[in-house]
Amino acid sequence: MRNWTYIVMGLFLLLLWLPLTQTAIRWLPEAPLAGVEKSPRPPVFRPAAWWDGSLQERFEPWFNAKVGLRGWMVRTYNQIHFALWRRFAGSGTKVVLGRNDVLFEKAYVDAYQAPRERKERELRDVCHGVRELQDRLAARGIAFLLVIAPSKAEILPEYLPGGMDVAGRRERRSTRERMAPLLDEYGIHHLDAHEWFRQWKTNEGVTLFPRGGTHWNHYAAARVVELTLEALRGQTKRPLPEFRVTGAVTNDRVWGADNDLGELLNLWTCRRFTGPQVHPVTARTPCDPLPDILLVGDSFVLTLTRVMDEEKLYRKRDTFYYFNRRFGYPGEVEQALDRRQMDLAAELEGRDAVVIEISEYWLPRIGFGFVKAALKALGEGVEEVQRFNGSGLGGSAVGMLGL
Repeated sequence: MRNWTYIVMGLFLLLLWLPLTQTAIRWLPEAPLAGVEKSPRPPVFRPAAWWDGSLQERFEPWFNAKVGLRGWMVRTYNQIHFALWRRFAGSGTKVVLGRNDVLFEKAYVDAYQAPRERKERELRDVCHGVRELQDRLAARGIAFLLVIAPSKAEILPEYLPGGMDVAGRRERRSTRERMAPLLDEYGIHHLDAHEWFRQWKTNEGVTLFPRGGTHWNHYAAARVVELTLEALRGQTKRPLPEFRVTGAVTNDRVWGADNDLGELLNLWTCRRFTGPQVHPVTARTPCDPLPDILLVGDSFVLTLTRVMDEEKLYRKRDTFYYFNRRFGYPGEVEQALDRRQMDLAAELEGRDAVVIEISEYWLPRIGFGFVKAALKALGEGVEEVQRFNGSGLGGSAVGMLGL
């Protein structure tokens, strides 16, 4: 009995010292964690900081980020927590476990349950500005398209866990539902992928979202790319490549962000959430010269550009990610955007098309400030503001420039 006591005490001391030893000499491989974390600032050792408690407040997060075997401990804790209570631990992106192990990002579920109320005047202001940008681009021979990406919670509510249907939800209209007729009224070239997803789900029964991801899957993204090129082709006399989705294959290959939510759980294994993956069978007819396209959007736009990059559907492409970061093709360009320093008129010069993607979750924040900046760069004058105030299109110049 005494021997077992010594063994248990020895193991306890070993486990107690292992993280500190790892911190000092890094003798074991670390288990990396998924997600983005801000590096905490190191504490400043000053007597005043000790007495007012600010030293302790800074020291704890700094030490937690530096301690050895942190990834091992976090993943082990998360795995035990999930095994015992079927709930996810963690303080980052909140993930909801739905039926059949389908994962949802909680922010999208919250938006589905309680759509945010927006005044019609605000929505009209947004549409007014987008239409003005569309016209200014058309005058320069640049095609324009607004792509609305669907929310997984809106398309697959039947997989939400029981008890998540809020009373009166079906009677409330989402921002997308309220904006759809306005986009038609203002004559904005747009592609409402939400409506297409509804059709494909009902008529074709295809899988459009991966089980462990929050974004559209490879197959659905390719279908949206096909529709995008068709819409742009009707606006320009310049050649655009022919691209078609001719079929689908199902396998276990995880593509792009197919398991982004599963990875964010930081479990030891998240394979159960990947499930079968649907990939497109495509056909492409090249053209010469290939177009130069500027895309602006949120995280859904990266899935679109991944498809378009792989299919080589343009000679050049720039993506303004949330209008604060640039990704470029060809090559692997990634850099911060300084809106104050960039020459947006020069950025638009020579483009064949501008595509703004916006998830219905983010509506009506179309372009995340890009529309306002582009209108200013292309020349927003007082006379034109007054003309549009009296044009009968609706919306105010102040609201329009607040995009």
